[in-house]
Amino acid sequence: MRKFILNKDKKERNPSAKQIRRQKDFSRLHHDYEKIVKRGKHPLYKDPKLFVLLLIIGLVLLLVLLESN
Repeated sequence: MRKFILNKDKKERNPSAKQIRRQKDFSRLHHDYEKIVKRGKHPLYKDPKLFVLLLIIGLVLLLVLLESN
């Protein structure tokens, strides 16, 4: 669990100009937003890891159905 430290003294804590400039990179912010929100362009079956996972699930289901008969 993270430990938080309370700021008990009443000093104002403002970010420096360098920190403000670093956060004003709107093109990077927009790119990160698009990467998170937009779905991938590749179909699910073209992803090799997902294809193997779907194949294994399909084989297990097939074996379960064949054994129950």
